Amino acid sequence: MSLKRFLRLRFGTLLSLRSPNSVNIWDYSDSEAAPASSWSSLPNRALLCRPLPLDIGRCTCVIMKEALPEGLDGGTLYSLYTNEGQGRQDRKLAIAHHKRRNGKSEFTIAQNLKGVFSSSDDSFVGNVTANLMGSKYHVWDQGGCVNSKRGNLLLAVVTFMPTIATWTGSYRSMRAYVPRYQSMQLKNTTLMQHVNGLARDWEGKTDKVHKLCSRTPRYNNMSKQYELDFRDRGRAGLRIQSSVKNFQLTMEENGKQTILQLGRVGKSKFVMDFRYPLTGYQAFCICLASMDSKLCCSM
Repeated sequence: MSLKRFLRLRFGTLLSLRSPNSVNIWDYSDSEAAPASSWSSLPNRALLCRPLPLDIGRCTCVIMKEALPEGLDGGTLYSLYTNEGQGRQDRKLAIAHHKRRNGKSEFTIAQNLKGVFSSSDDSFVGNVTANLMGSKYHVWDQGGCVNSKRGNLLLAVVTFMPTIATWTGSYRSMRAYVPRYQSMQLKNTTLMQHVNGLARDWEGKTDKVHKLCSRTPRYNNMSKQYELDFRDRGRAGLRIQSSVKNFQLTMEENGKQTILQLGRVGKSKFVMDFRYPLTGYQAFCICLASMDSKLCCSM
């Protein structure tokens, strides 16, 4: 099947490879998710460091808080696993070591412990830094994903807005900003993208930035709490528990399709679904920002 015919059948509108924003590709149903078999063949590094191919749909992963191994002094360790299903063995994609320096959160992300101990190791991916209030997080790439001579690349910015709802612990309002890529990536083509970082003055260049906005949960009169609709997760056998850390991000305000979502399924376990234009690394870091404790969201 030709690429043009595939895009026409999948989206109902011909999308231009040179101009992916010529139509609104973010308004399609969340049911447009592909089975795990469509992305399970992608190497770990590709899942982490390349935008998820558009024709794959969404990728499901699990984030778990785990015991600190020997050699790590203090802090918290999180691991990112694929959720393969259908009898396939899950893969560990990355780990994140969280510590506080002068009261500010900092995450070091790598594919294994060697990268946590040394940023010069090939398994090192990058880190996440936060301000003191926990209202703004910067996701950095330090050469782990792409070869760049320009130094550290800013791959995402996550912000949390203090509101009455956040102060009372009802839900959080968040935004995520990632670079706007110039072309789509498709699994079955040789088209590959280089992930460019956000410009230093990215806040004044909205045409080069994707803005992801959190969906406002609805109040459930039965449970007396705010809840997001994770109906697809329920069908997959993952029961989402109420948590202020849960979120769903859409493209722009009131978008129809969920680009990234995080739902608590256990005391120290979360399920994460992400899709294009995010990389696995960006999605993992945005989720870590939500899971972190914040002064800006407490009384």
